[in-house]
Amino acid sequence: MIASLEQITKYYGAELILDHVSLKIEDQDRIGLIGVNGAGKSTLLNILSGDLEFESGERAITSGVRIGFLRQNSGLDRSSTILAEMRSVFAPLYEIERQMEAMRIRMRQFPDDHTLLEEYNRLHTEFEAGDGYLIDVKINTILNGMGFAGRDRETLISALSGGEKTRLALCKLLLEEPELLILDEPTNHLDFKTLIWLEDYLKGYKGALLIVSHDRYFLDSLVTSVCELDRTRLTRYPGNYTKFTQLREEAYAR
Repeated sequence: MIASLEQITKYYGAELILDHVSLKIEDQDRIGLIGVNGAGKSTLLNILSGDLEFESGERAITSGVRIGFLRQNSGLDRSSTILAEMRSVFAPLYEIERQMEAMRIRMRQFPDDHTLLEEYNRLHTEFEAGDGYLIDVKINTILNGMGFAGRDRETLISALSGGEKTRLALCKLLLEEPELLILDEPTNHLDFKTLIWLEDYLKGYKGALLIVSHDRYFLDSLVTSVCELDRTRLTRYPGNYTKFTQLREEAYAR
């Protein structure tokens, strides 16, 4: 288990939004979260991400687990460029690369100092383990797939439309590869070609996915369980969206 909510209760003023809601997320889970507008989906996501307090219950995140959350507010640096913002994900690797270059200069100056070679080899191993030589390939693959193939990479983020900023924020999250990726209506602002690319990419995603979407076909292709938030309570069903509708109808018929 990488994350869990246990018996969460949340009010807005006197209005009960979540009533003893529990949710367990395992590594590589594929969960769809559905509910009518106003049911509390965004509230639940914000509690899970740690951005919202609650009245009672417990939120637990396994040590080392990173949560990535695609919000309507992109959170991008408006003064940055497309390429610089994507490269910021790999800042630790760029720092290692800088240290490697400095170490190469010192090794030329002091060729008999074997400790320099040992340190260089350590840095190089760390750089390779982080796919440092594939940074540009990763960035271009995701930017091209998400509809930025013809875009100047030096374009300022402030010059992008709202939809483009949302897509770019998703690009950044995909590059960060968090252990839990929360996507709130990720298919908004996507054309059909980009939508198909995103579906295929997420099918191979290594972490867990929690997706809110009104696109039933998108959910059908990706999720393996569906959580329905209805009248302050959360119910989990196995299977994709189509299976969920069948199980819910059977439950109502009883």
